[in-house]
Amino acid sequence: MTITNDPQQLLSNNQKNLPPIESIQYRAIGRMWGRYIPNAEQIRQGQLITSDGVIINVNLMSKVALIVENRLDLSQEYLWTVYPKTPPTDLGIGLYLSLIGVKAPSEYTELIKTELQDQADSFSIQGEVIYQNFDSGIVTVKIQQTPRNKNGTPKEFRLKLLGFLPPKSARHFWNLHVRRVGTDLVIQSGQCIKFLRQRQSKTKKLSTISSENIHELAETNARIQSTEQP
Repeated sequence: MTITNDPQQLLSNNQKNLPPIESIQYRAIGRMWGRYIPNAEQIRQGQLITSDGVIINVNLMSKVALIVENRLDLSQEYLWTVYPKTPPTDLGIGLYLSLIGVKAPSEYTELIKTELQDQADSFSIQGEVIYQNFDSGIVTVKIQQTPRNKNGTPKEFRLKLLGFLPPKSARHFWNLHVRRVGTDLVIQSGQCIKFLRQRQSKTKKLSTISSENIHELAETNARIQSTEQP
């Protein structure tokens, strides 16, 4: 099942910029264009100011933090690779980003800048749809993070996206192409990948034998015991 709300060109651009991975693998990643402004006390915490004037709270992951500290001119705008979160705020759904990578060409021409800007504001979301509110147009998707070591416990979080999917999309694994509009992540197109089976009840089954069969089994055991006695 596939839905499409935007022109096909947008979908092909998203696929080119964020290549697909194996179908059943959780994913939440995107690209943003903007200028990073660090906090006065901590360079790894700050804000990203987008080209349309939106201010988004962000943090730097370790690898990109080293690049920011040593190589970047923070008066310039760059194309960032980001992990999104949608924490609740007083105004509704918020947007928070972890910056994990940056494209910083040694020379910025207008052509290069235009090409990078064209890749911005697109996100690839793969996860389990767990709820959708048709009144507010909010779709909640569960993302499960791979543990850093083999013995680690997988962590999960939930993204709130704006848009509509077909009824009964919950408990299905979806591949969604999403764009940022202001501080909202808006579904542009998507494909239902797989139905996820219902979770098994935690209540243990004490017996699968009916009461009639239990009575017959008891009588049989009694006869066997009587014949075995000397």
